[in-house]
Amino acid sequence: MTQGERRDSFGCIILAAGAGTRFGRPKATATLPSGERFLDVVVRVAANSGAAPIVAVVPVDVQAPAPAQVVVSGDGRAEQISSVRLALPKLLNSAATGVLLWPVDHPFVALESVLAVLDGFRRTRAPIVIPAFEGRRGHPGLFARESWLGLMTVENGGARAVIHGYGSRVLEVPVPDAGVIRDIDKLGDIAQNDRRPPDAHP
Repeated sequence: MTQGERRDSFGCIILAAGAGTRFGRPKATATLPSGERFLDVVVRVAANSGAAPIVAVVPVDVQAPAPAQVVVSGDGRAEQISSVRLALPKLLNSAATGVLLWPVDHPFVALESVLAVLDGFRRTRAPIVIPAFEGRRGHPGLFARESWLGLMTVENGGARAVIHGYGSRVLEVPVPDAGVIRDIDKLGDIAQNDRRPPDAHP
């Protein structure tokens, strides 16, 4: 691996440990009309973007597809920052200079949007890079290594508080992709349209 490749390395943490109370079951095992699980779609798009390592934080007995590593969370009602803290140590000894934080309930994010976030990071070296659709911030955001201590230690507000703390240093990348803000919270949210999952095979 060259110095430039190391400089541009990044990982991904998939936040998929929630109990999915409003959805009716854990979203890690939820499926799209295509039959694919949310988790499978997110892992595939993250892998296609070049993320490595990919760490999926999941409930007990849920498997993630390769190349994702699994970290098990036994508390489906814990805040997402708890999942970040379970997974982030897996990246500490990697070459990653940043990590995508990707909630599994955003399975419609297009690969092009992820690549736009990565391009923004590589161009500016901003500590946090967030995709935005029509002025609304979405997911996944990229958190540079300098922000990881904040993720591990923030007392209240989770990742949002860390983002707020960086103020104007946060880079918003406009993307023409509503998937970055499309949160699948209830079963009915999937049927808003019949779009195939991003990067899906014909």
